[in-house]
Amino acid sequence: MLSLAFIAAVIYGCVKIIPVYVDNYELNDFIQGQTPFWLTQRATAEQIKKIVLTKAEDLDLPVTDDDITITANQNIVKIGIDYHVPVDLKLFTLNLHFSPASENKSII
Repeated sequence: MLSLAFIAAVIYGCVKIIPVYVDNYELNDFIQGQTPFWLTQRATAEQIKKIVLTKAEDLDLPVTDDDITITANQNIVKIGIDYHVPVDLKLFTLNLHFSPASENKSII
């Protein structure tokens, strides 16, 4: 009986935690893939921030404007996101911390 309760608790934790990690991976993959394009398109920091916030919202991640730092000029695009996701596990709330980042420099 105790073994079944433990297995159920592990499965419940995985069901609650794994999707958050998958969403963070998708956000990180998105910014890694888009950074070279933003550099060549000469996107401004505000344009990039708006796009990143929209993607985070689509993934239901609690990323705010203050969580994103961007350096964007003709030579470099550097993006850093630092956010926390609270996961309610019924007995306690697990606070997961993520820091996806990307950087791309011009070769010219």
